[in-house]
Order: sequence, then C-alpha cells, then structure tokens
Amino acid sequence: MNRKATVEKFLVNTLKFLGQEKKILGQEIKIVGQEISECWPRNKKLSVQKSEFATGKPSPPGMPSTGFRLPCPVAAVIFPFGCIARLKYMSYLCRAIKRNELLKQSFSDRCCRLAQSALLPVREMPVFFTFTLLLSCVVIPVACYATGAFPKPFVFAPAVFDCYLLTLSAFAFKHIRLAWLVWLTSILLLGGEVFSLLCYQSPYSMTVLQLILETNMREATEFLRGHGVARWLAMSAAITLGTIAMAAALCRVSSRMPRLRRACLLSVAAFLPVSALCQAYSYFRLWQAYTADVTTTIAENKYMPLRNSPLVRFLYGHALNVVSTKELGKLVRTVRQAEAGSCTYRSPLILLLIGESYNKYHSPLYNPEARQTTPGLCRLRDQGSLVVYDDAVAPYNVTSKTFRHMFSTYYPGCGREWVDCMLFPAVFRKAGYRVWFITNQFAGEENNKDHHDHAGGTIFNQSELRRLQFTHMNTESTRYDMELLSQLPPADTLAAQPSLLIFHMIGQHEDYRERYPAEYSHFTADSIRNPYTDKRGRQIVAEYDNATLYNDAVVTALLEKYASQDVVAVYLSDHGEEIYDWRNSCYRTNSDYMTPEIARFQYEIPLLFYVSDSYKANHPDLYGEILSARHKPFLSTMLPFLLFHLAGISQSDYDASLDILSPDYDESYPRIIRDNIYYDEIMSTD
Repeated sequence: MNRKATVEKFLVNTLKFLGQEKKILGQEIKIVGQEISECWPRNKKLSVQKSEFATGKPSPPGMPSTGFRLPCPVAAVIFPFGCIARLKYMSYLCRAIKRNELLKQSFSDRCCRLAQSALLPVREMPVFFTFTLLLSCVVIPVACYATGAFPKPFVFAPAVFDCYLLTLSAFAFKHIRLAWLVWLTSILLLGGEVFSLLCYQSPYSMTVLQLILETNMREATEFLRGHGVARWLAMSAAITLGTIAMAAALCRVSSRMPRLRRACLLSVAAFLPVSALCQAYSYFRLWQAYTADVTTTIAENKYMPLRNSPLVRFLYGHALNVVSTKELGKLVRTVRQAEAGSCTYRSPLILLLIGESYNKYHSPLYNPEARQTTPGLCRLRDQGSLVVYDDAVAPYNVTSKTFRHMFSTYYPGCGREWVDCMLFPAVFRKAGYRVWFITNQFAGEENNKDHHDHAGGTIFNQSELRRLQFTHMNTESTRYDMELLSQLPPADTLAAQPSLLIFHMIGQHEDYRERYPAEYSHFTADSIRNPYTDKRGRQIVAEYDNATLYNDAVVTALLEKYASQDVVAVYLSDHGEEIYDWRNSCYRTNSDYMTPEIARFQYEIPLLFYVSDSYKANHPDLYGEILSARHKPFLSTMLPFLLFHLAGISQSDYDASLDILSPDYDESYPRIIRDNIYYDEIMSTD
C-alpha cells in the first residue's frame, strides 16, 4: 500500500473514531450527571478517569483507565472542564483534517464553498429576502418614478446588500425565536417609505424624518384623522402585504424548479460583491454624517452617501437628529457669552406675529381673484395701517428648519456655523428689552433632553436657552388661536418698558378643519371651483380657506388690542402650503427636484407690517422706510436684521446688507431655498 492510501485510510479511521468518541462523551455526560444528582446529598465518591482530566484528551483505545475517587462537589466542578477540553481537542483534529482537504481544493472550489456558506441565510429564509428585494428594488423605485419624487436613475445593486444584511439578521434571530422582530422592523422600514412616497411624494430624507420625529401627539392625532391619510395607510399596507404574498408565491414556484432556484442564487451571489463595495462607500459617508459636529454640514456633498436603498436613506435622515444633540451645548455657550452692543430703543413696542402654512394666494391681499378670506387685514390695509410686502420667501417648507434660520443671525455665506451665531431674542433681552414668547405649538415645560425637536427642544424649551431668551413663555397651548389671546400681557404692561412680543400661532396647520370653530365654516365644497381635484379635494380647499378666515380674525384682534400704543408689528409665516393650486396635490412635498410652482406655493410667504397711528406720528422716518421697501425681495433668514433695525440695536452680528429697511440693503443677495436651490433662478424659468 502506497503512502497516499495509508494517509487517506488514517484520516478516515480518525474521523470515525472522533465521531464515536463524541457519542460516547455525550453518554458519559448524561451518566455522570445522573450520578451527581443521586450522590450529591450523601457526599459519595464518584469514579472518573484520571487520564481524561489530566491531559484533556480521550484515552487511546485498549489503554486501561486509571481510576481514582473524588468528592462529588469537586467532580461536579472538574468534570465539565474536562469535557470541554476533550471536545476542543477533537474539534482541533477535525479542523486540521478539513484544512488539509481544503488545501487540496482548487480556487474555484473554494469560491463555490464560500458562496454556499454566504448564501445560507438566503436559502434558509427565501421569502424574507425576496420580499425585501422586491420592495426595495422594484416597488419603491416604481413609486418614486410614479410620484415624481426621485427623477434620478436608481442603481439597484446597493439595495441587494442591504436586503442581504436584513436577511442575515433575521437568520441569526431565528435561532433565538426572534425572527418576527426583524420581520416587523423590515415591514415598518420599507412600508414606511411607501407611505412617505404616497403622503409626501418623497422617499426617506432628513426632512421626512424630521417631520416624523418632531410631530407631537396633538399633531399626530389630527394628521391621522386628516383627509386621505387613512387611504394612504391602507394603500401602503396593501402594497407591503401584497409584496410579501408575491414573494411567497415566487419562492414556492422556484422550489419546484431547481434550475430557476439555482439561477436566482447565482445572480444574488454575483450581485453581492458589487453591492457590498457600493454600500461600503455609503456606510463610510454615513459614519462621517453621524460624527459631524453640526447639522449644517450634513447636507454637504462630502457627507452624501449613495441613497439607493431605504435603509441608507433612513439612516442618512436620522443622522441629522443625532448630530443635533451635539449642537446644543455649543449653542448655549454662544448665546451666554455674546454681547448685545448698544441700543437706542427706536421702537419701544415690537410685535412679531408668526403664522403657519400660509398660502398667500388664498388671500385677496396677494390675489385679487381669491375668495375673501382676510376681511380684517384688508380693512387695515385700506386704512393705511397695514403695509403689504409682495416678494417674501422662506428658506424651507418645514417649521423647525425655518425657525432655526429665522431666530438666528446665521445666514449662508456668513463664514460661521449656525451654533456660532446669536439668537435674536437673546440679543433683545441683553439689550434691555423684555421678551415675551406666546406659542400655540411649542408651549411646554422646560427640558434638556428633547433633541429631536429642533425648534421646540433646541431653541425654545431647553431650560438654559429659554432663560437667556425670554422674560416669559407660556406653558399651555389652546385648541384655537383666539383662545391664546387671553395669555397675552395687557397693553399697559408692555408699554411700561421696551418690549418684544412674539406670538406664534398654529394658523393653517393641517388638519385644517381643526383650526377654526364651527361658526367660521363659511366656505363649503360646493362654493369652490377648482379644476385640479374632485369633491373631496374641494372640501379640503374650503376647510383651508375657513382656517385662513379664522386666522385673519385672530391677527386682526391682536393688532387692535395694542392699536392704542406706540407699536409696530411684523407678520409672516414659517412657510407656504400647496392646496390644489396647480395639480392634484395638497400639503407640502419634499421631493429631490424643484419647479417654479412648488417654489411659489410652498416657499413664498406673506410679509405684513402694521403701524399704529401713534407710531406713524412718533417715527415718520421708520414708517417711510417701511413703505419704501415693500417691493424689495426678502428671505425670512433676514428677519433678525430687520428687527435690530426697528429696535436700534447695534450688534456685532448685524449686517446692513441683509436689512431690508437699510439703505445699504443688497437686493441682489441670492435667496437660497432648501440648502442649495436659488429661488430667483427657478422663478426665472417660469
């Protein structure tokens, strides 16, 4: 017998011996366990083989065992360690033998074996993998193209690796009977993006995640009761469950066709390396985004991953909310250390009224053909007390992002980060003004933990920032804005000392029918003529106009409350709202593209100045400046500089080129919306 045959025979016999020894060891463990349970109370002696525990190796066949007796507690401790050592020795031999066999295999054989091992989760959970693959690579891209949310071409390879990771997680959790948890997470993740596409015409993004994380219980309840939401939820659930059923059917068919199943597995194996390389780049970008210091850098191209899978898009959107926690401490230090400079108190009483989701084209102030939704403001305009600015734009169509720019002296191109700039209420307070903040959206107790809500948590309700900015802030909201007027200070109290009153309304925030009492149900679906929608949509338009009519009554009542004082008031909205104005769509969208129509209805905002009779008499120069600037372009990012001008505050952050009332105002300053879109260039293509 030659040497090769001898070695092969030895290996076969060794493997057989090891297999027999494993069975014998299992029987010994069972017998010894029974002996321990029987003799433990009586402290009997237990016979074990010395050679096995001394060497940790099994006794060679035919070798007599050397017995000795140990107390039961000692044997109970030593015996398991001996078994472990014996098993490890046998496993070492098995690995050595298999390693010797692998060395004899060709490179292609090794690749095939590696592919088989990598595809084990896919073979064990084919329905789950097919479901995630269909939804990520077929259903969601088709929905993106159908809604116009993502006109850029998708690259499907990256999504394959994410589906594999989810399947690998489900396979791992399957052994501890928690695979249902991965199923539920995947259904919520992928089905949630389908809902986002139907509701917001946008896949997962930073804005969509902000909307979800910043929504309080009141807004969530009203949103779920809103028009069309139940239909969107039902459609999302039907699409998700239908995809699961389709995946199960495909897997059942492939199980009866071995060649088709093999071809599918080979295709997955071919895509996985390419997908892994693409996602390695994306995960590196995600790591950069999560480790960034400020949120303003997250949207930069250097942090932009390949957003071709729901998982990456979700994580990229979540990065903004994680990084916001890092900004809080730096912002507090900036506000605490900054100085106000000098102040002349040119306007002793300033009112800042902030609306919500105001489409100015639904008001006769801006659209002569609109229904009469602002009779009070039109009356004040005709009296000469209200000055209408006709070219104002918001930088975002999301409240929190807009507020972060409206309340800060930060602006694109200033050379600093947002957290290094001052908040204008803190500047006013340092200058000697009393600052009142009455809000119907962010009223609540102080907190230090709500970092997901950029506006309510980071700017307003954080305890230190609240103390530095406001003399008084309300802690209770009301159902309707008119009820909030009862929390306003008396006119004499405000006039006794230089004061800034910020009144933030819930305005025309969806659900519109929740924004006004029944007596303001003036418009109905039958009174609406709109060619872009059906009766259900016309009902939404009627409810929005009723909310605008009620908002007019609230604003007019507030202005008349302080009309006898030397007061100037500024009214603007956080952003616009689309209400079936040019297509069959309402609310706001966050798609990756921009059109003149989207910019017009979702980003253009009303800007109004109210001046009392005494203010006109006492400050004719300021009144003249207000009148002369009503046709100049304005971006709500410039609001702090406008207020500094009215108060006569000279501060290091003040920039006269961004002050619309200043003679040095730069009308050519680029108005950038949504981080990188030039509003005036978009509108020039209309």
